[in-house]
Amino acid sequence: MPLNYASVDKNASQYAQQAQDWLLECKKIAGQLNTLYDEAVSDPERLRQMIELVQESKSNLYLAKPLQEDPLRSYPAPTLPDNYTLLSADGSQIAPSRHRALQFGVVNVGLIKARIGSGEAPQIWVETELLTPQQIQTSEGNLISEDEIALLRDLAERKRIRQAVSSEDAEPVITLTDGPLDIFYRSTIQGEREQQVQRDISEIDEDLRRRGVLTAGYIDKHGSAMLSRMLAVFQCKRQGLPPDKKTDGLNLSDRFILRDILDQPGERSAIFEAISRGPKKPANSGAVAFFYLNVSGAEDEPCLVRVEFPLWVSESPRLVDALHAVIYREAQVLDSHPYPYLLHRAHELAVVRRIEADEVEAMLQSQLDPQFRARQRQSNKSYLKGLS
Repeated sequence: MPLNYASVDKNASQYAQQAQDWLLECKKIAGQLNTLYDEAVSDPERLRQMIELVQESKSNLYLAKPLQEDPLRSYPAPTLPDNYTLLSADGSQIAPSRHRALQFGVVNVGLIKARIGSGEAPQIWVETELLTPQQIQTSEGNLISEDEIALLRDLAERKRIRQAVSSEDAEPVITLTDGPLDIFYRSTIQGEREQQVQRDISEIDEDLRRRGVLTAGYIDKHGSAMLSRMLAVFQCKRQGLPPDKKTDGLNLSDRFILRDILDQPGERSAIFEAISRGPKKPANSGAVAFFYLNVSGAEDEPCLVRVEFPLWVSESPRLVDALHAVIYREAQVLDSHPYPYLLHRAHELAVVRRIEADEVEAMLQSQLDPQFRARQRQSNKSYLKGLS
């Protein structure tokens, strides 16, 4: 049965008014935060010291910390390198479901590598992994969650990237994935399974660092409030309040704070360190830095994205410039809706449709003994939902 559009229409005008009121309130708060931002970052060293004191006392944090660049400045897009290698990977998955006749999980990774300046055609891979029964079940015998299979997907992306990097690739070698580099923030895997994934990720990251590979995560239309939380620490310290004191109104997306600073196409913000701690995050995970980038091609339409990369990259202005220039150039290929072209292509390679999930299930069922197959059927709920 379709939606009851009359019910939606009945409340549409009220919703529209509330949405407009919310946007006006955001604009008001953004003005307050801009003023506070100017004051806080006018002395970056003092602000860093405030944040480091909070780091010593709190085990649950997610905020930005300024590094050596001036947070009040914007940085225009540098010259694009003549030659470089860009690898983009994206993944999708089939999560196990108790409503299917068979409980199975699949991770699918699409990867594309382009050696820019070589004249060679890009290389393309699609790798599909059928998870084992042990991988899709917890120690208690339950099926793993969407978050857990997403973590396995992220791990598979990184494994495939490492395999694809070659000594013949033109430097700098830049890899690009969708989403934050910190992939443990949503994980619910526990025990030995969690520790093994952590070891695998740490080993891959260290190997890529030794080889000088720049790994980057691209976050489109971000909603994070890392700068807002940084400003909340500043305000609490200035007012003599405890660092965990709730500050009303200081929780607005970072794009509201930086849109006036990054008003020209191609500009990036100063580099910040991402201070991220929590019960789910391993203590030995690599430090991450980030900048915000205006990927818009038009001056009157700023489009801010967050680019994350290992903290060690921030120590090399040459590598930061290469990352800045390459990602901005990639986003301009799809000029009407700026987004890295190779990352979009990797997503197209990786996406799994419902019909493909059904075909995988039929393929697996065909391998079962007929007597065993007869005992496997989907839930009645799933069957009835599939009826036209």
